[in-house]
Amino acid sequence: MKFAILFVLSMAICSMTLSQPKFDIQTVNKVETSFNTVTNTIHQTKQGHFLYSAGDGNQIDLFAINERGEMKAIESYEVSGGKKTVRGLISDTVHGKDLLFAGLKGGDAVEVFEIKANGRLQSLSVTKDTDTTYLGIVITLQVVHMKDNAYLFVGGLEKTPGLSSFKITPEGDLEHIQSMADTDSIFTDGIIGMSLHVIDGKTYLLTGGFQDNGLSSWRIFENGQFENISNIPDDNNLFLNGTYPVISTTIKGWNYVIVGHRHHSYYQPTPWVKDRHSYYYHGDAITVFWVNNQGQLVPRSAFIDNNETLIQGQTRLHRLPYNQNFDLIAAATRDDQSIQLCMINQNGRLSDAGKIETGFPIYYGLTGYKIEGQLFLFAGSVDGKTMVSYRLDKQ
Repeated sequence: MKFAILFVLSMAICSMTLSQPKFDIQTVNKVETSFNTVTNTIHQTKQGHFLYSAGDGNQIDLFAINERGEMKAIESYEVSGGKKTVRGLISDTVHGKDLLFAGLKGGDAVEVFEIKANGRLQSLSVTKDTDTTYLGIVITLQVVHMKDNAYLFVGGLEKTPGLSSFKITPEGDLEHIQSMADTDSIFTDGIIGMSLHVIDGKTYLLTGGFQDNGLSSWRIFENGQFENISNIPDDNNLFLNGTYPVISTTIKGWNYVIVGHRHHSYYQPTPWVKDRHSYYYHGDAITVFWVNNQGQLVPRSAFIDNNETLIQGQTRLHRLPYNQNFDLIAAATRDDQSIQLCMINQNGRLSDAGKIETGFPIYYGLTGYKIEGQLFLFAGSVDGKTMVSYRLDKQ
């Protein structure tokens, strides 16, 4: 108790000395795509910055991004097996190769591409769901780097909920390591958000369960195996009903996981709801949890929706590093049709840092990047064919 009081007081004193930045959001340019606006990611090579966007078409669209944040369409790539909706695009460098990982939601599979220096893609492998893995309606992917190897963690949605890990080989293949089916005690039923923390040399994965309304933490071992550490269910104060995006940040040694949700009441109908009385609407918020040195989740704060904020129906959170005292958090919404900016400080508290009414709903399709010191966001309209880039200007 004494430690908790000192912690709160010291944080309060520290926060009073910090200047809270705010931003204006300016539209840079718009481009049209073929309904590939649901999910996107950015990767930098020696030849530039490249945006990859996909969605309900059968293609991944490639855009070049210049130093002003302007997008230029380059090429489109058809995913293997014909028309398959794509979710959870992420990129990373593994074994010296720049790789793009695509969750084939419509194909219950994961496809791995190599990213060439000019941004072009070459398909390397396709890993399909089996009776012992949980890739049904793939939504979210997460690369985990260990000392000698890298692993891809995959979460399924409705058909076969659970969590799986795969070793990423130098050739870009995925070798199955471990799978765990969803149970009543963990939150892996509908993993839409995943993020990472490395604390005292130990790697922890955080997963959000969309359909079972909660958050779990997992210890990841050097061989790609994983074990459950901590689980937190929804209640009236945590706003985990319909847990959706999950991201991590570390500020001055404090490790936080930031969690958004899209309440089940926003979905009509909701066939996965077994007990509708337990899914009553209790508001919208973005919740912050502290991840302690044992990987356990501790509730820290909640940024609650009001008349001044735009966070109803959050579908994507993106973190942009700002300075040693703050990170910038962008929250995309489907229902408010907006991007809400927040700053998170070392206290683990979020504050309003600006907003924009985009005029279109965003579903998972928000990413950001810093180019030559300037912050940019890139968003796709789930209702149409438009990709938009935004410049963030400090007020």
